[in-house]
Amino acid sequence: MSDTFICAYTLNGDGSGTALDEAGLTSSSAADKPLWVHLSARSARARRWLEKDAQLPDETLVDALLAEDTRPRMQVREAGVLLILRGVNLNDNAEPEDMVSIRIWVENRRFISVQLRNLRGVEDMRGLLESGTGPVDIGDLVTTFIEGSIVRMSPVMGDLADGIDELEDRILQMDLSGIREQIVSTRRQAIIFNRFLAPQRDIVQRLTEASISWLDEDDVLRLQEAQNDIMRFVEDLQALRERSHSVQEEVANILTERLNRNTYVFSLIAAIFLPLSFLTGLLGINVPGIPGADDPEAFLVFCGILIAVVVAQVALFKKLRWF
Repeated sequence: MSDTFICAYTLNGDGSGTALDEAGLTSSSAADKPLWVHLSARSARARRWLEKDAQLPDETLVDALLAEDTRPRMQVREAGVLLILRGVNLNDNAEPEDMVSIRIWVENRRFISVQLRNLRGVEDMRGLLESGTGPVDIGDLVTTFIEGSIVRMSPVMGDLADGIDELEDRILQMDLSGIREQIVSTRRQAIIFNRFLAPQRDIVQRLTEASISWLDEDDVLRLQEAQNDIMRFVEDLQALRERSHSVQEEVANILTERLNRNTYVFSLIAAIFLPLSFLTGLLGINVPGIPGADDPEAFLVFCGILIAVVVAQVALFKKLRWF
């Protein structure tokens, strides 16, 4: 439509939607049916439309819809409900944990959503409405948005679990190359996802418990299922964090064991060569009176003594069970 209005649809009640242009938003046909308007927060005109044309209750609500930084929240007002939700970032060249927000103001017959970055959920919703398989009313629209975010989250959670499985397998194979960086990345993703999903779980629970006119019994049942799914995600994230911590501890134990073993080997080598160094140093001083200095067989005899000392040390170390 424009830089401000990304899309707008009236819900026809049969799963289909009629696309509107900017002028059609004020038509009488648009006022007779449930309306969905989706805006870009990056447009300066979005604020003017929300304040004047949309006639939202107050400026605080407009600020919440257009805020640069947001976190999941829900605010029930007499005129409607403010919802701020987060979903995985599936845009090109983006990290899934860089979750994108959708800001929503819901009334009985109007659904206004705002985005700061591109949202896959909006494109999916437009496809559903244009194919005739979309939501039939405002409650269905809210529920479908929440369900869609869960569907897009499932593969990402599966990838995280597979990543931890791979790390655990590498531990068994003693393959530690680059493993610490992967552990840090996995834990970082789990922490970020949990930061946004935990409050989102509470939001969905509050929606199911609130007395909201535009939510019917079927919507509430679907939201309860969505809450269970989000709760499972939160529990899985906690388990992933604990598993990654266990992997990190095991890596530390393996590295410590390797260090101790290497230190032990070097200590044994030093213990073997210490008396040899003493003998060679003692007999290597350049002063008169060194035994065997004039004997051509002295060098071979001395080498034999050194070998005998090494053999005696090895026998002693074995008896002491040092190796």
